[in-house]
Amino acid sequence: MENSPLKARRNHTKVETASWLFLPLFFMASLVIVGCHRDSRAVEFVLSDTVHLQSGDIVFRLGESKESRAVSTVDRKGEYSHVGMVMNVNGRWMVLHAVPNEHDSKQEKDSVKLEPLGRFFRSDRAVKGGIYRFPVTPEDTFRLLQKGQQLYARHPLFDGQFDCEDTTEFYCSELVYFLFLNTLNMDITEGRRHQLPLFPDLIFCSDIIQNPKLEEIYTFILDQ
Repeated sequence: MENSPLKARRNHTKVETASWLFLPLFFMASLVIVGCHRDSRAVEFVLSDTVHLQSGDIVFRLGESKESRAVSTVDRKGEYSHVGMVMNVNGRWMVLHAVPNEHDSKQEKDSVKLEPLGRFFRSDRAVKGGIYRFPVTPEDTFRLLQKGQQLYARHPLFDGQFDCEDTTEFYCSELVYFLFLNTLNMDITEGRRHQLPLFPDLIFCSDIIQNPKLEEIYTFILDQ
């Protein structure tokens, strides 16, 4: 029997329930139980002078943490596991991103962070990274910067429920999706979602990077 046209038009990536049922539990456990730590040998990333950034640029990374491996396991189309948005804050290139288990202290809660680009791509966090850009106007970049600053001022927590309907908390790709949708009315995912048992529809890095309007600005892979 042929698939119905309605099902064929659905813009979702479905994961087979039987073989992937254990993954949501692994995914959640990896994001919850891993404690914060820093490799004493970690080196901060230094961007080449030939690369010119702008607010609203999107940065992706792939790490070797359990969180990164969990995301990579379920996002089989993706080459990255984490994403944030670049902001020029007082002349410094910063990254706004939502991440669990990267605390400066044990008392700190998982939340949306604003940190230097070099720290976002630090060698113990990123073995691979990329900077990408949508074709937006200078006015749009300023609006994205303003929206990012306003959102960060609220100090929202990390969205451990992975619920895109709740805009009081965010996970990484949900945050970037929200910023572009609510600032520029631009759905950078073009409706793509991943479906996992026990989860609401999820936005993964691959759902963003598949957008044909996204331009690659710079990529790197660390020597292992």
